[in-house]
Amino acid sequence: MKKIMIALLLPVTMAGQAQIMQVSSIEPLNVSQDKDKVMQAVAISPQGDYLLLSTDTKQGLVKWDLATHAATTVTNDEGAGSNVDISNDGRQIVYGEVTYKDKRRYQAVKSIDLSNGKKQTLVKATRNQQGFAVENGTAATVTDGKVKLHALKKGATQTMERPLLSRYHLKLYITRNGETTMLAPNGTDEHYIWASLSPDSKRVLYYVSGQGAFVCDIDGSHVTPMGNLTAPKWWDNNTIVGMNEEDNEYTIVASSIVARTLDGQEQTLTGSEVIATYPQPSSQSGKIAFSTPDGKIYLITVE
Repeated sequence: MKKIMIALLLPVTMAGQAQIMQVSSIEPLNVSQDKDKVMQAVAISPQGDYLLLSTDTKQGLVKWDLATHAATTVTNDEGAGSNVDISNDGRQIVYGEVTYKDKRRYQAVKSIDLSNGKKQTLVKATRNQQGFAVENGTAATVTDGKVKLHALKKGATQTMERPLLSRYHLKLYITRNGETTMLAPNGTDEHYIWASLSPDSKRVLYYVSGQGAFVCDIDGSHVTPMGNLTAPKWWDNNTIVGMNEEDNEYTIVASSIVARTLDGQEQTLTGSEVIATYPQPSSQSGKIAFSTPDGKIYLITVE
């Protein structure tokens, strides 16, 4: 199977595109599926040793071990797959739980320590939850513009060195040194989604609805268009990966995983034989997981 999948990439490489990554294999993962649910990869650990899976409606989280193929249910909370962050050591998971009351949306923030199963509610359900992140055993949450730090393990220093990106009403915000301000590199009237911080914390990657992906400096300057690359994520400080999709207004009919550098070089990593969506990269381990709309999950290995 591995040789077949590599062969599918050869026409892409020969077409004259930049060789940004050396792909050694693209392998389907034998993830068992519930007949009543479509599971998709929503995160990969920094070490690349496990995936977090969720349903296509983003209910619950399942930890799937890439070495043993063991599946462990982490939570059944609604909305957990919509927004999840994993600590540097892969031990802590922080996610948002979505609930509705009187047709109004609320979100709580919860954490789980995978090493001992300890669960915590960091922020109770509120309509003003903006974002969160986890770093070195400490979680930071932003609610109504105010940042709060939460120690997730003993001895964790309650500091957050990296800036924290968050969203509220489709506007983008950044928290630095305890202060949260709006970040509007493309203007305050735009809708911002899929925002993330580069590994060196110097740049912000984001997507503007109806326009495409962009990268800017941490202060919102030097805006660089990155093309219509959906669900983009950082691979390293100079490279992003995302999906180049085609749809018929209702469903995705074709999609490939694409790597693109800040200077405009591009490489298509998957062939047309599979509808590859929502890449989950782990540059530390040289892996990129992706899913298909019908629930198949694949793993790209990069040398």
